[in-house]
Amino acid sequence: MQKKQVAVLDVGSSEIRAYVAERGVNKTFVIKGQKFFSYEGFSDHEFFDQEELKRILLSAGEFLKSVSKLTQVVYVGVPGEFTEVAVRVSQVAFPKRKNITANEVDSLYNSAFLTKSAKKTLINRSAIVYELDDGRRLANPVGFASEILKGKLSFITCENYFIDIFKNTLLASGFTKVEFISNALAQSMYLIDSETRDKVAILADIGYISTTVSVIHGDGIIHQKSFSFGGGYVTASLSERFELSFDDAESLKRKTSITRVFNSSNDELVEGGNGKYYSADDVKKSICFSLDGLCEEISEVISNLGFNLPEYVSLKITGGGISLLRGAKEYVASRLGMAVEVLTPKVPLMDSPLKSSALSIMDLALEQ
Repeated sequence: MQKKQVAVLDVGSSEIRAYVAERGVNKTFVIKGQKFFSYEGFSDHEFFDQEELKRILLSAGEFLKSVSKLTQVVYVGVPGEFTEVAVRVSQVAFPKRKNITANEVDSLYNSAFLTKSAKKTLINRSAIVYELDDGRRLANPVGFASEILKGKLSFITCENYFIDIFKNTLLASGFTKVEFISNALAQSMYLIDSETRDKVAILADIGYISTTVSVIHGDGIIHQKSFSFGGGYVTASLSERFELSFDDAESLKRKTSITRVFNSSNDELVEGGNGKYYSADDVKKSICFSLDGLCEEISEVISNLGFNLPEYVSLKITGGGISLLRGAKEYVASRLGMAVEVLTPKVPLMDSPLKSSALSIMDLALEQ
């Protein structure tokens, strides 16, 4: 019997990555085909060049169909910039005590949230926690007996602007169905273990020009904020400060470590991509100034939660924005006053934060 294959699009802020994958042994993945497409990206809920985006989607769709001709569904990971989270508390009662089935759970969700907005569409729903009539709190109530079913539920909607572009273009490339998955939810479920989520967790997916911070509880996101910041912003600050081309500034960033403390008397130099040398302290200060903006945004998310985070909660970061920047994790930790951990997929040869988004979407798609 042929293994199930899925076609996946991982939509980043500088690159769209197309994959055909199937499940390997021990929850790993077998990549049957992959192709990456650089593009202008997006900011503030809008793509910079829609026509370029459509051309890339057609090419990506054609590539996916060529690798897996029988695959009719394509799964699209939606960046946090185009999604919105809503948390609802719901309850359904039954005439008498009964064993709860998936139908009752479905009724609980339907009674909590129905969207008929012309601007957004519901793409994911999940539970923070369920509760039975005896006060028991469960991650999954199916099979348990109760007269009522309560739930604190998380709903994620996607802007129709995003859905219309991707759905219409991908259907035109030969697919019969397009499924949309919240990138933040997929990463939360795949990268963070259930025991940690049951307490509370914070995940920052930091990309090239966009970052999404998600607060996760149980199997749902309870708060989310996206903003314009990424590795490209750090590079841009170096380009402006030292009058470098973007490529030379990127090279300078990659050669710099900000782990060491500043020392104005230190004459250490670091080479830029243009062959010239620059004061390491000046480069570090420019990078840290950019990271200060990231820390301010994350601090705002935490302060707006409405409850105090336990001291043991760490900030978990992933994505290619700053995860590979030497010393960035330590600097952010010192500024926020909390532990910072870089999350990577626990898959041999794919354990890079650059792979987190794609593998998370694949995992959720393969479980559908």
